[in-house]
Amino acid sequence: MEFLFADDDPPPPGSEAPSPSLPPWKMLVVDDDPEVIAVTRLALTGFEFLGRRVQILSAHSGEAGREIFARESDIAVALIDVVMETDDAGLRLVEFIRKDCDNHTARVYLRTGQPGHAPVDRVIREYDIDDYKEKTELTAQKLRTLLYSGLRAYRDISTIQRQRDGMRRVILATSDILRSGSLREFASAVLGQLTELLGLRDTAIYCLVLPAQGTGSRAARTLAASGSLMEFADQGDLDSLPPAISARFQEALQRQESLHGDKDYVLYHRSFGGKENLLYVELTGAIAAHERELLELYAINVTLTFENLSVMEEMHATQGEVVGMLGDAVEQRGTSSAAHVQRVARISQVLARAAGLDEASARQILLAAPLHDVGKIAVADSILLKAGSLDPDEWAAMKAHTELGAEMLARSRREVLQLAATIARAHHEHWDGSGYPAGLAGEAIPFAGRVVSLADAFDSLASDRPYRVRWSDEQIRAYLQEQAGKRFDPQLVNLLLADFARYVALRAEVQDS
Repeated sequence: MEFLFADDDPPPPGSEAPSPSLPPWKMLVVDDDPEVIAVTRLALTGFEFLGRRVQILSAHSGEAGREIFARESDIAVALIDVVMETDDAGLRLVEFIRKDCDNHTARVYLRTGQPGHAPVDRVIREYDIDDYKEKTELTAQKLRTLLYSGLRAYRDISTIQRQRDGMRRVILATSDILRSGSLREFASAVLGQLTELLGLRDTAIYCLVLPAQGTGSRAARTLAASGSLMEFADQGDLDSLPPAISARFQEALQRQESLHGDKDYVLYHRSFGGKENLLYVELTGAIAAHERELLELYAINVTLTFENLSVMEEMHATQGEVVGMLGDAVEQRGTSSAAHVQRVARISQVLARAAGLDEASARQILLAAPLHDVGKIAVADSILLKAGSLDPDEWAAMKAHTELGAEMLARSRREVLQLAATIARAHHEHWDGSGYPAGLAGEAIPFAGRVVSLADAFDSLASDRPYRVRWSDEQIRAYLQEQAGKRFDPQLVNLLLADFARYVALRAEVQDS
């Protein structure tokens, strides 16, 4: 091997000392001549690039090279002999790297001492390699030059690939937060996705700062927290947060911009309505430029989603208020108090969740339930306010309120009002089929109608009516138990009775005015 590296001596190592904290570059040398591998190691003694040394892996056959590539996914440069156990072993190894391992990042260089076995022009044309050298060409200096070039190419390709993967993660993370149904769910999703996105520490907090009212102080609302900051969730002002985080938030508010620190990242965004979003994330160390770009890109998606979600929440709140006021108006005209529909709505929501309904669907029931008796608006006062029993004609008019209410509400295309129409029509159906207007039985009765039916009876029995006095909790419990499987869905009754005190407390939260 006296010809190998005979012309030049290796230059002295660079003046910049390698950092022990940085992982080395991995280089694989595949050659069936142990002396070639040994001399290659010697020629690269002390080599470093961008503060990182080179770790040389070696194999004496194409098959052994396959095993290493299958195991090591971060090989930067491979120097492969062509002729080993077979005349084309090196070429087969290149195909394995590019096709079987789907590795197009590693820089691959072929070298041979027998160029006649694999002509240069054909090999470079047909195989995905970076260069093809005869062993006599590679002096120590040329080998080091080749390695510098290969590592630069590997670094740049890896950067592009990380940015592409980062973009994909940003898109996937954004799609997850878009599924959020409320600001609190949204904030929690942001924390989880952002810490996952860049492998950041799971220590983060998301705050919403509301516009100042007159000369008063500005209220803050912590929507979500994670890691060591969990205890600060649901805090009402910035001063209650750890001093260092509070100071960073105050700085972001004052400067009205996001902050990049060595140990943290603070996202700032001001909405059109004057609300300001603050997101604090603790970093494990300084982040690279491309990672900072990903953070900013993700932050843009977060703020746009927040704007849309804020508008949706405002619309839902307005919709809920309008539905609630209409329900109140109907109840105030009849024998119930306005607070009755609010209690029925809350009890229905909790009961639906206990039965396994998801949060978003249970909230829809909360919004729709107040309109369960809206059809009574078409029933005469003489019937609604009658203290005694109703005659057959009056009873027929009273029962008609279910269909009347459903027909009124079904004219709307809004999802909440469509659900309210279903509840209005079904909340007087009985589990055993003895109810009205359609005599439905069992699970043929819509779930929302079954829930509201039970919640309505639970609250009504605890209130005075012109035709009876309120019942005690024990009387109500006994009645519900007796009517399970007759008037009411037995599973829902069991859920309510199993947590009876909770529903009594819910009922007490909204008092009659």
